[in-house]
Amino acid sequence: MKKLTCFINDSKLLEKIKDFCAREKFIADIINSAQQFEYDAASVVYITDMTSEISIDGLKDIPVCFIGSEKLNRRDLYKLPKDFEYIHLRCLVDAVTHSGCFEFAAVSAFPVCLSKTFKIKNDIFNIEKVVFSLTKDFVYFLDFSSLEKVRVGLSEMLTNAIEHGNMGITGDDKLHATESGTYYDLVNEKLSTPSIMKKLVTFTYTINKEGINMSIEDEGKGFKADSLPDPTDPESLLKLHGRGILITRMYFDEVKYNDKGNKVNLSKRF
Repeated sequence: MKKLTCFINDSKLLEKIKDFCAREKFIADIINSAQQFEYDAASVVYITDMTSEISIDGLKDIPVCFIGSEKLNRRDLYKLPKDFEYIHLRCLVDAVTHSGCFEFAAVSAFPVCLSKTFKIKNDIFNIEKVVFSLTKDFVYFLDFSSLEKVRVGLSEMLTNAIEHGNMGITGDDKLHATESGTYYDLVNEKLSTPSIMKKLVTFTYTINKEGINMSIEDEGKGFKADSLPDPTDPESLLKLHGRGILITRMYFDEVKYNDKGNKVNLSKRF
């Protein structure tokens, strides 16, 4: 469970943060001084409205956010105005969690429907960063827990599209390379092949009041999705192929492949 540590003097601001934590299922770690802060794996960000409490040595291991209008000479400091909205705090946590860029949006403007298409290179070693970039706007439509689950599913499907689709690495190829410690060599060899280098993955999404519809399409030969072995079967426990689809089906309302098997449609209802 993620934890937001707060040393807030303004009781109204504190209530807003506590309400946010309750709704997003975070821990609100309320302290009376920055000196009381103790970092652990659940810690996401330290938030304060006290200028005297942002430069404590014990805060060096955690991102710091200051709430207020004062101009502070600290470049690595996140800032929120006192009239921040719920969504801005969620955007802040999302950016901090994924080492992304936090941009404070105007309260008077926020998206209600979106439609975008991306072309993605075979950047297999930076899938999490790619997925964060693709889904930054999802923060306006999903609570943090749902957002993270959607990203896990997209990471699995995008990895499949690049690895098995564009690069043509089979499940058995991956298992053998993983067991022998040559997986990175195999991937780098594939990525150095001109015909593979030029292949792209197309990611499209549409968001409306009903939910999010996404598609991921690679330039590979495809496969028969219904021919995959059951990854929960004891005989398949050591096999890697098919697990990503199982995980994705847990987090999406619909996972459907085209007949060729090189395009998957994903749906997440609100």
